Order: sequence, then C-alpha cells, then structure tokens
Amino acid sequence: MCCFVVLLLEVNSRVRVMRLKQLPTFALPTTLIKATPIITLLLGAQLVVALQLLLGLSSSHHNSYLYFIQGLSLTLFLPLSLLMLESKTRIKRIIWVVILAGAFQAIYGSLMVLTGLEWSFFTQKISYLGKATGTFINRNSFAGYMEMCLAIGIGFLLAQGGKTVGGDWRQKLRQGIELLLSSKIIMRLLLAIMVISLVLSRSRMGNSAFFASLLITGALALLLMKNKSRSTTILLGSLLIIDIAIVGTFFGVEKVAQRLQASSTTHESRDEVSRDTLNMWQQYPLMGIGAGTYEHAYPSHKSDDVLSPAIYDHAHNDYLQFLAEYGVVAFCFMAFAVLWCLVWAVQAMRLRRSNLHKGLGFAACMGITALLIHSTVDFNLQIPANAFMFVFMLVLACIARWGPSEQGRRRRG
Repeated sequence: MCCFVVLLLEVNSRVRVMRLKQLPTFALPTTLIKATPIITLLLGAQLVVALQLLLGLSSSHHNSYLYFIQGLSLTLFLPLSLLMLESKTRIKRIIWVVILAGAFQAIYGSLMVLTGLEWSFFTQKISYLGKATGTFINRNSFAGYMEMCLAIGIGFLLAQGGKTVGGDWRQKLRQGIELLLSSKIIMRLLLAIMVISLVLSRSRMGNSAFFASLLITGALALLLMKNKSRSTTILLGSLLIIDIAIVGTFFGVEKVAQRLQASSTTHESRDEVSRDTLNMWQQYPLMGIGAGTYEHAYPSHKSDDVLSPAIYDHAHNDYLQFLAEYGVVAFCFMAFAVLWCLVWAVQAMRLRRSNLHKGLGFAACMGITALLIHSTVDFNLQIPANAFMFVFMLVLACIARWGPSEQGRRRRG
C-alpha cells in the first residue's frame, strides 16, 4: 500500500507542476511508456489472484489476500521507480544506496561469523551458526540478496569506465593517487567485502549462481559491447581471479566446494518435495491452489518418502511454487515479463552507446540471471526484500534499454 500511496503522491505532484507551468499535459518518462507491457503482464498476474479470492479457489483466503496486497505493491514499485529515476544523478544515488545497504549486510554478517557473536536482527541466532546471514534468517536468502547487490555494483563499475594512464611519472603518480581516493576504489572494496560475506554464507547455489551469472554476463558483455575499453576486460578478469583465488583462499571457498561435493539426494528431500509440488499443480493447473497457501496445502500432498519432519512453508523451487499457487496463466504472465526485461538488458549492452546504460544493462542481466539460477533450488522470490530487489532489476533493465542519454536530452532541449 505504501507504493500505491507514494505513486499517487508523485502523480499528484506532476499534475500540480503541469498546472503551474500551464502545460497541456505532463510528459511520462520514456522508460515508463516502454514498460507498459511489463506492467500490464504483472497486473494480469495480480488479477488472477483477485479471481482466486472472488471465486473462493484459495484454501486460505487470508494468506491469498496478503499475497495480493504484496503482489500489487511489487507491481506498483516498478512504475513508481521509473517515475522517480528520470535523471542520471538520481540513478547514481539509488545505486549507491543499494550498494551501501548490501555492504552493511555483508559487514554485519561477516562480523557475526568471524567474531562468534552470532546475532541476527536484534535476536540471537539459533540456526545457521557459523554462516553469514546478515539480518536475514536464512543464509540462502542472504546469498540471493548479495548476488543482486554485487550485480548492481559490478555494472556500476563498468559504467564508470577507465581513464587512460599516461604522461611522465608525476602525472602517473597523480593519476594513481586520484584513483586510490576515487569512489571507484571504494566501490571495489565494498564489492570485495560482499564477496567475502557470500563465501561465508556457505550457500552452495548462492555462490554457484553468482559466479555462473558473472561468467555468462561477462561473456555476453565481451561479445556484444561495442567500443569496450581494455579496463572492461581487466575488471571482469580481476573479479574472477582476485575474488576466487585470494578472497576464497582466506575466507573458506573450499568449504563451499566441500558442501557441493557432499550434496546428495539421499540426504535431502528437495527433489521429492519438488515432485509433490508438480503433482499439486497438475490437480489445479489453470488457476492454482491460491497465492500464499503452499504451507497449508502441502501436507495433504506430501509423499511418504519425504521423511523430514520439517514444515514446508515453501517448495525450495520458486518456479514450481509459483506454478502451483498461481496457476499456469499467472505464471506465464510473470515469466514473460521477466524474460522481456532480460532481453532488454542484453540489448542495452549491445545497442546503447552510453557507458551508464551499458553498465545498467550488465547489472540487470547478471542480477536476473543469478536469481533465475538460484530459484531452481530455493525460495528467494518469496522473501519480500529479495522480491523488491528483483523488481528493481527489472527497473534497471527498462532504464538501460530505454533511458534517454545525455545527448538525447541536449537535442530535445
């Protein structure tokens, strides 16, 4: 509801400005106009949830109502962000806010592990001891948040480009000192801290999704970006070499590797739960069992070979949970919206001339790819903080592809 109120206030403010300047109408940002199909698809998914409520198809009316409100908030967050992020200055500010928030989570989570204090958000941790979780309860949710923050930070570094070092030794010394004192070095240090915290989370898929998305998006950037500088290749290479070889050596990437090697379907029941979730969807394929009702519906569909006494409030597979709860219609709406934005992010890396928009395209592509990989075995998109961050990735994709460049603004002026 907060997103709805803020969106109304922003529209009201623009109408008042329009009247003061005696304009016939206020101009919507190009990004918002181009994002209309995405917003329509997401609203279509919320319409399905509304029908679940009206037709009594949900097994928990209360939970579906809460998910309907949350879904509307996530949907309205997209146009609100596009309305607010019109200028290059605002885009940079919000990126720094996200990076600083991620750095806080990383520093807090790492300190709790390295000092042995083991506190979560004002409460003492009772689970995931010895693993970085920040203020999250689950280390995998923390890892998902770090993946997206890292993607934004790496994209922002690429957007800043690199200056050519030249001249005599005095000029090189001065340029070196300026580089050490620049915001780019601060950003790189914060990213290193976030990588450390990601490794300390010991999340298998979190680390795998981060490095896989970095490799995939990095390869796409090197293939598609035009007029890329040598600093782009150096930065992408250093992220892999320094972060894996140095950071991982000192902070335990080998423990993550051991967890990956020790992974076995005989010790976990995620495959069985995924099979049961698929069977659940097959019983209600079109409209689903009701948004937010998985915890109530799963016990009656639980197979005998799922021996764990744990209560499964989520499926550990976002794709199957969305399919079972929302049905195939709403699932397709959401899937098309995400894939559409992913295509825009890739197109931005290939077609845009502005370093900022190419960097934002890289960030959106890497962040979306990381969460799509991670969501195959976890429920990051069921966590509100991660869900809003994921929508922000869609926002960045829209801005990267359709945001006006400074040259375009000058021509219109």
